[in-house]
Amino acid sequence: MRKIPLLDYHREMGAEIGEFAGWSSPLWFTSNRDEHLKVRSEVGLFDITHMTRIRIVGSDSERLLQMILTKKVEKIKPGRMKYCLICRDDGGIMDDVTVFRHPKEEKEFIMVSNAITHDKIIHWLESNSKNMDVEVEDLTFKTSLFAIQGPKSSQLTSKLVKVDVSGMKWFSGFELKLNGLKTILTRSGYTGENGYELMIWSWDENSLKKIWEEIVDLGAVPCGLATRDSLRIEAGYPLYGQDMSEEVTPVEARLMHAVDLSKPNFIGREAIEERMRLGVEKLLVGVLLKERGVPRRGYRIFHGEEVVGELTSGTLSYSLGVGVGLGYIKSSLAKEGEEILIEIHGRKRMSEVKLTPFVPWKIK
Repeated sequence: MRKIPLLDYHREMGAEIGEFAGWSSPLWFTSNRDEHLKVRSEVGLFDITHMTRIRIVGSDSERLLQMILTKKVEKIKPGRMKYCLICRDDGGIMDDVTVFRHPKEEKEFIMVSNAITHDKIIHWLESNSKNMDVEVEDLTFKTSLFAIQGPKSSQLTSKLVKVDVSGMKWFSGFELKLNGLKTILTRSGYTGENGYELMIWSWDENSLKKIWEEIVDLGAVPCGLATRDSLRIEAGYPLYGQDMSEEVTPVEARLMHAVDLSKPNFIGREAIEERMRLGVEKLLVGVLLKERGVPRRGYRIFHGEEVVGELTSGTLSYSLGVGVGLGYIKSSLAKEGEEILIEIHGRKRMSEVKLTPFVPWKIK
């Protein structure tokens, strides 16, 4: 089991520790509900050091990324980032990632991918970069990643870095020194709220503890991964390994906004185009319960007496006070407001299909 640098400190602070994608990390510090509502109303702090971080640099770095990513890398300006997919030849999703072009080094990129795909993605980058002038460096165990999320995140982050960051564009970033440590600050997140993420070049517990405590002293509430999960479900964000996998393409996962088919060549392009042309049998949708109950992964979706799908994620929406989830459903039923049933403990509960976030994004 891999451990984040601040694991023992988080435990001392009362965090409930659990396993996620092979890492021991905090699930919550006080309660999932309290932390969730604080992020929606004020500001929360997450330790997401379990995420994979990879540096891709060299004269052929853009060429490599053009080949494996679903978006046009040449359109990523210095200091900007994009949300992209990495697909197999058959269009199956290998991972969803963000890619950031360094503000000053145009041939240097930072990719953040999911913890569960760490070994797979590094191997994929290395195997596709043979005979290229590219260095693929795993930064996961050399850097840490903190996320500051919520409507008050701009004020807090500005105080932390002593620069007004309120005017930063979404998915932009810059390099700075934080307590003497190299840091890349981006305006980004996975909660549906405005937020910032700090990639800090340190694995030293004392240095990271000092930064963590400084952020908390400025007003952020420590939050765990269970809270991050309930927030991302409310925002309608899919999670790799649950809501998408190599068995589905961006078409089924309704992630075509992360694919640019005007790009001439990338791995999986032809298969995705064919899937678009032929159509698909199932689509990933949101599910909103109209009765009491908490939907969970694996629960069956009915339309009348017919099983028409299955949930891949589910939670109680603390913002709305009802159960919400994501799941794959027969494509003909993937319509906003379509009435369906979710089987919970042997009883079918009235629900409806949602094609938009349960809680509107507040990204600026």
